[in-house]
Amino acid sequence: MNFISEERLNQLLADELDVLFILNMDCDILSINKAVSSILGYREELLKGHNLVAVYPPEHKDKMSLTLPLLVKGDVLSCPYPLMSFEGKILPVDMKFYMGWWNGENVIAAVGVNLSSHHFSKDVFYSIFNCSDIMMVLGSIDGTYIYNANRAFRKCLGYSIEEISGKTIHELGLFLNRGRFDEILAKFYKAGKAKGEGVLRAKSGELVVCWFSLEKLIISGESYIFFVATDITERKQMETKLQYLVSQQKLLADVAQLLNEQRNFDEIVNKVLELIGRHTNVSRVYIGEYADDNLYCDMVYEWCNEGIESLIEVLQNVHFSAAPSWNTMLSKDGRILADTINKLPKDIADFVRKLGVKSLLVYPIYIDNHFWGFVGFDDYVRNKVWQEEEIHLMRTIVNNIANALDRKSYIEQYKNSEMRLRLALNAAKEGMWDWNLQTDEVFFTDACFTMLGYEPNEMSGKTYHWKDLVHPDDWPGAMKAFATHLRGNSAYYECVFRVKTKAGDWKWVLDHGKIVEKSSKNEALRAVGTHIDITKQKEAERELQELLSTKDKLFSIISHDLRGPVGSFMQIIELLTSGMQIEPEMQVSLLEELKNMSKNTFYLLENLLNWSRSQRSEIEYAPRAILINDLIAENLSLLSVTASQKEIEVRFNEDHYFNAFADYNMINLVIRNLLSNAVKFTPRGGTVDIYLAEEEHFVQVTVKDSGVGMSPDIVEKLFTKDHYHSTYGTNNEKGSGLGLMLCKDFISRNGGKIRVESEVGKGSSFIFTLPAADVGTV
Repeated sequence: MNFISEERLNQLLADELDVLFILNMDCDILSINKAVSSILGYREELLKGHNLVAVYPPEHKDKMSLTLPLLVKGDVLSCPYPLMSFEGKILPVDMKFYMGWWNGENVIAAVGVNLSSHHFSKDVFYSIFNCSDIMMVLGSIDGTYIYNANRAFRKCLGYSIEEISGKTIHELGLFLNRGRFDEILAKFYKAGKAKGEGVLRAKSGELVVCWFSLEKLIISGESYIFFVATDITERKQMETKLQYLVSQQKLLADVAQLLNEQRNFDEIVNKVLELIGRHTNVSRVYIGEYADDNLYCDMVYEWCNEGIESLIEVLQNVHFSAAPSWNTMLSKDGRILADTINKLPKDIADFVRKLGVKSLLVYPIYIDNHFWGFVGFDDYVRNKVWQEEEIHLMRTIVNNIANALDRKSYIEQYKNSEMRLRLALNAAKEGMWDWNLQTDEVFFTDACFTMLGYEPNEMSGKTYHWKDLVHPDDWPGAMKAFATHLRGNSAYYECVFRVKTKAGDWKWVLDHGKIVEKSSKNEALRAVGTHIDITKQKEAERELQELLSTKDKLFSIISHDLRGPVGSFMQIIELLTSGMQIEPEMQVSLLEELKNMSKNTFYLLENLLNWSRSQRSEIEYAPRAILINDLIAENLSLLSVTASQKEIEVRFNEDHYFNAFADYNMINLVIRNLLSNAVKFTPRGGTVDIYLAEEEHFVQVTVKDSGVGMSPDIVEKLFTKDHYHSTYGTNNEKGSGLGLMLCKDFISRNGGKIRVESEVGKGSSFIFTLPAADVGTV
């Protein structure tokens, strides 16, 4: 802030044209000059001791309240807002602030140059005109000729005063869209003033986005059209960047959703490549797969933009001996990136030049730590310069594609594993049988029965005995499969069925055989085969299906419930760190939103990790005697702030104490989830009640709320393992449905049961039981 002398302050106190306010360091008025009294109509005794905000119009008071602390720190040197007279009239001023010394103390001098047409001449106007940081132009009243443009305008657009003065706006080509200027000018002729957005073209050709204001100005009795332009290019760039971030988030969400769909994989990948191509506007997006120790490569997927010729049939069995740097760069640098192929190693440049490529970006794909192939983005039309955000986005999408290819390979291995296992066990000759089809006698080796827990020779190898052991639901299928082979419709007979063991449970057996002898009339005489115990394989298949289901659920939950908060984090943080001026109230609101999203995302991750560990049986079950009252009280304390914010009354009768025999950590999580849900889905002013009771050696806990309630359809699927219900609370709190699945799992593991009673609009009651602790264990 500039310094003003005490002598100059005393001179300004007598000034009758420009206004002066002498302020203390709190911006309270100490003294005023004659101009304040004569022009604005205030007496000194009326203003003395009042804050400077008092002389501003109501619509500007809040803005000035924010500006004054900044000017005290020296961050603000001037203010464009007009003053308001004692009678309520508006006075335009150019207010500047100075630091000074007056009557023995540090003061702030607010000096306002009177911009009213009644109080200044052309010379005074032009001095203000040229010193302003805002772009201004003075033109003929018909909007045709430019008389003068201030320094800010000339500096921004690169013109000298000689190049502008006397020229027309259209002659200089200042407006990118001439029609847009004519629209703004037409509004001015109709209303006497106009505002609007437009794009100016600088002398260099650079485009500047501006917000325009046109008003009629009278200077010393002469009428002019006064153009004021504010450069909003940076703001528009920020808006464009935010729009691009939104499109990035949408692309990521669409790709994740597609890659998680259970349909034709090739169609899904081709659609994903199309989405990427449309977003980046490159010429070609493709996926290559290596073979023969990465010496050869086949293009397996491809998308081409309009007018681009497909190369997928041409680029088959491509040998990379001519471009050894290709694999080297992918493995060492992690990518190949060039806005012009001249920047690439010569062998790669020569290779892609033959295809017509001008620029490219390529990322490697690794599956099971194996260099599987790559995803490429070629441009044949332009030398595309990849922005950093685009590069990171493509890296993320390539990782998603790699994960999808990994899952596809995993599933194919699973599908092929059964056949490979069959062939391996067939070679082992375990449990052989020999069937005489004429006499219907069957010989079974001892292994056929010992695998079922019988002693050798304990069972007779007769057909009727074997039929009695096969599961009745499986026997018709076995006979049908053998009949198909008997008719010659299959090369061999094969069937999988359940067989009862000596202990009374069931084992899975793979029955594999073939007709080995026929009569002269082509009638089957004899068949031989093997029995193989595949119970462990069946269990492995079931576990594998559960693992795949768990994996799919994890991917689904992550893509569905985490991408929204993460995307919001990015946008809010981008806004807070963009350098844009944000109102303090807006900053507080944004930070509060970040806090709430962080807390909800943390609870989701905590439930997600616990659920994942539970599915893999990694959580140790350690039961002991626990006081349920204490667990409830502890969790109510954690939720007290949230409940208070929603004005929810939480009622818990602690007159009686109940001890349960259960795992402390599991039940703590159950209670926390149920209480959190009760508060989450109860509207402002509602109630949450907790009841404890003991019934038949079990402690019963009831969490009842007066919330939104649930329909019977939702209640029916609430604890179903293959479903999870995600919804929002009454204050838009996010939930994933995982918490209730964890509650069901943990209650079951502790020997209890959980159920729900609910009615839409009236609330819900969650009731669970736990074994009561014996008195001796307390």
